[in-house]
Amino acid sequence: SEDDARKEAMTVVAYPGTSEHQTGLALDIVDASYQELDEEQENTDVQKWLMKNSYRYGFILRYPTGKSRITGIIYEPWHYRYVAREVYESGLCFEEYLQQR
Repeated sequence: SEDDARKEAMTVVAYPGTSEHQTGLALDIVDASYQELDEEQENTDVQKWLMKNSYRYGFILRYPTGKSRITGIIYEPWHYRYVAREVYESGLCFEEYLQQR
């Protein structure tokens, strides 16, 4: 149905006006040698480093693997968001962290 198609599309593309990028708190980071926004991004040296170290600079991997049911968004190994360090240290995805507050 059209409604189902819209819901499915929203797991990949944000509805206009709802993107975290518009807040200035989120950005996509890709390896210069691999410019595709797909799951293979996680295999690049840049992403491997970011996944281990981005929290040191106040960023979290916003849509981690295995959390799509909670975030409502597909796994995006390139999408980072600036947050308080406590979010990273909690070990939770952003939605789980907010639910505990």
